Amino acid sequence: MKYTTLTLCAVLLGTALPGLCGGSGVPPSPTAADTPELVQGNTAFAIDLYRHLSAEEGNLFMSPYSISVAMGMTYGGARGNTAAEMAGVLHFPDDHEALHPAFRQLSRRLMDSVAETEQKLTIANGLWLTGGDLSSEYKALLDHAYNAEFFRGRVDEINAWVEKKTEGKIDKILEQLSPDSVCVLLNAIYFQGFWENRFSEDNTHDAPFTLTPGEEVTVPLMYQKSEIKVLHKDGFQAAALPYEGERLSMVILLPDEVTGLPALEEQLSAENLKQWLADLDASPAQETELYLPRFILESEYDLVPPFKALGIHDAFQENDADFTGMGWRKGDLWIGQIKHKAFVEVNEEGTEAAAATAVEMITKVATPAPVFRVDRPFLFLIRDNETQTLLFLGRLVDPGTQT
Repeated sequence: MKYTTLTLCAVLLGTALPGLCGGSGVPPSPTAADTPELVQGNTAFAIDLYRHLSAEEGNLFMSPYSISVAMGMTYGGARGNTAAEMAGVLHFPDDHEALHPAFRQLSRRLMDSVAETEQKLTIANGLWLTGGDLSSEYKALLDHAYNAEFFRGRVDEINAWVEKKTEGKIDKILEQLSPDSVCVLLNAIYFQGFWENRFSEDNTHDAPFTLTPGEEVTVPLMYQKSEIKVLHKDGFQAAALPYEGERLSMVILLPDEVTGLPALEEQLSAENLKQWLADLDASPAQETELYLPRFILESEYDLVPPFKALGIHDAFQENDADFTGMGWRKGDLWIGQIKHKAFVEVNEEGTEAAAATAVEMITKVATPAPVFRVDRPFLFLIRDNETQTLLFLGRLVDPGTQT
């Protein structure tokens, strides 16, 4: 597929901008100021990452919120220069201790936004111990601020968890684990939203979609006439397509010219986006003939190279990485891989989207979980632990026989 429209959806970007979506130990309760600061930082990171990934030709789709949450959990164990580099690239607030409860509050607010509608939004976090353990203080942080589920398991079990949390849309997030894997930090997000004004399938017809001057493809183009907010700016126009209940919406930024997308992307910044959306919110709804392609996009990214290019270095380096907040000595634990996958389907009913992010932590001296596989004849006994009395004693030579 070669669609080149630029589509920004609040719940998928995780910006929660107005008008779109309306340390160690247990972190403190968030203040009212924490969430807007986190949103602003998440938006700035989203734009930075978009700019880096958009250097590659073709479609682009991701969930910056999923990535920010997974990296937020990882950042909770970072200290020193490792933490400073991560905070700078991710645009996290200066207050390390306030960040995590702010994520908790923001995720709750996002999920509450669809609680009384037919929409569905779930945000799930997990910690899979794959070869070692982490400090009780760090696990308490993940439990309290991120409501993380804790498990021990292999890569197939990690993938099964992601598939379940994304309603089957992301069936595999990791291909394999390092032999020195210690743990994997996971975020999964799933969204299903129905349009406030649904398209009729009878009005969907094949029509040309212009890729470049002189190059077209045929796509199923949906149509409706309804009242929506539309904004005209220099070189592009914007439209807000509300989901049922009008708490969430998809915003489309459409260049005036077929070749106008690069120029629009050059203008894309956190400040400009905030202003454009504010102007769009202030625009009156007007009856509009709306044409929108029906499409499905799937994407996957190795995020280690982008994060290195954006300025995170120590977190990936043996001996330099400082994740002492996870209970490991400096230099003994570092990030081995960061994988992200995303899916979106836009049709007459609405939008279904999902994404998952996995951050694997590895070590040079991982202690593998001991294996005790009872698959040969053995002795067994039942004893009273206090008095050491043997109550029963026996052996099993052949499980297939009764005596």
